[in-house]
Amino acid sequence: MFWSFPDREWWLLRGEIARRRHAAWLTRALRSPKPLPRIPTRPVSAGGFDPVLATAAGARWAEAWWRATLENPDLDLEQ
Repeated sequence: MFWSFPDREWWLLRGEIARRRHAAWLTRALRSPKPLPRIPTRPVSAGGFDPVLATAAGARWAEAWWRATLENPDLDLEQ
């Protein structure tokens, strides 16, 4: 069973870090004057992001947005 692994604490720590990072990102995003990307109402498998990714500009925008979000040093809470 998952919880009987000897590195249970490692998994719990990773989960806590992920929750704190998400909370920090969400707080920062909501306080920012920049517009947030809309969340599609359809899943990706049903074409939820097709309008955005249908153009080269949209694909570049999505790639840049994710890179900036995931590489944001202000969200590194592991230290």
